[in-house]
Amino acid sequence: MNCQQIEKLIHAYHDGELDIGATVQVDEHLADCPRCAALLRSLSSLSSVLRNEALRFQTPSALRERIRAATAQAAEAESEAEVDTVTRQPWLRHSGWAIAAAIAIVGLILALQIPRRRADDRMIAEITSSHVRSLMANHLMDVASTDQHTVKPWFVGKLDFAPPVKDLRAEGFPLVGGRLDFVDGRPAAALVYGRQKHVINLFVWPAKSSGAAEPRAAESNGYHLVRWSNPEMSFWAVSDLNEKELLEFVKLWSAS
Repeated sequence: MNCQQIEKLIHAYHDGELDIGATVQVDEHLADCPRCAALLRSLSSLSSVLRNEALRFQTPSALRERIRAATAQAAEAESEAEVDTVTRQPWLRHSGWAIAAAIAIVGLILALQIPRRRADDRMIAEITSSHVRSLMANHLMDVASTDQHTVKPWFVGKLDFAPPVKDLRAEGFPLVGGRLDFVDGRPAAALVYGRQKHVINLFVWPAKSSGAAEPRAAESNGYHLVRWSNPEMSFWAVSDLNEKELLEFVKLWSAS
């Protein structure tokens, strides 16, 4: 792909809307083109700013009061209609307000959820493509070692944080190395684990909030992903391993 083609696809790539084939092609171009890579970083930075809690839309108190009032009026009118069917016409008018209020509530909920869903889809596509790229480009590891005391110090000075590194060899998920990667608009650590003939990439970077999130599984183009976080770090594990074993890996890693 050339830069002109990339410019047409960069927004869909950023939003996770491309199929895996197109995603890999864009990945390969971005790896060799500083100009297009800078464009992607600008989009990622803008996306991060827009996810700022301070910019979240808060439902005006006046709208909430209007919805409550409309709902109360509709309930009262419905009760009156059950007693006297002659008064159904006013009830219908009130019901119209209730329906409009319900539609407004649903619309507001969707308006808040859609950007979050798009961000999740973008992250799933980004993590999956990073995993595939590491396997295709023969760049799975910058440091190859089964010793966590060798892998962890390797990241010192290369990242602005210290990623936790654990070896689960006794549990059947041996550490085999690590590398630097770029995820969610920032440098990240990629820890590489094995499971028989399967490869697990565990991406780690500082959490954006102080809360914790329980593991959540996803699937993309035949790959399974599990995401979770603690107050310090965000984690994404991805592999062609089946979902059950990948969740087992996450459970063991978090508990060790």
